[in-house]
Amino acid sequence: MSMTSPTATAPAGSKFERLVAKYRHDHTHPVNHVLHVFVGWPMVGAALLLVPFRPFWSLGLFLGGYALMFTGHFVFEKNVPTILKHPSTPFVIAWAVIRGLAVGAARLVAPGRSR
Repeated sequence: MSMTSPTATAPAGSKFERLVAKYRHDHTHPVNHVLHVFVGWPMVGAALLLVPFRPFWSLGLFLGGYALMFTGHFVFEKNVPTILKHPSTPFVIAWAVIRGLAVGAARLVAPGRSR
């Protein structure tokens, strides 16, 4: 499952689109993708949910999730994590995912309309 596209090497458009293209370009290795999508981000999400109930578990999950994602970059991608270059990246990518899900849901609800 590759997250790259032909436009990833020559991004055009808005700053948002360029940042998303750069993020995709920095996340092409399949092991790094698994460490992010199926391990690291779920750990970070669980950490945020557990903060009020188990703060130390939460901290451990949060740090562990990021450690695994950083490992994916340094060991498999051989690059610097995007968040170290652009700290707002997680928020921008979360918005890109939410926007993509909303557009997909809108197409399911009204399949005759094109966007």
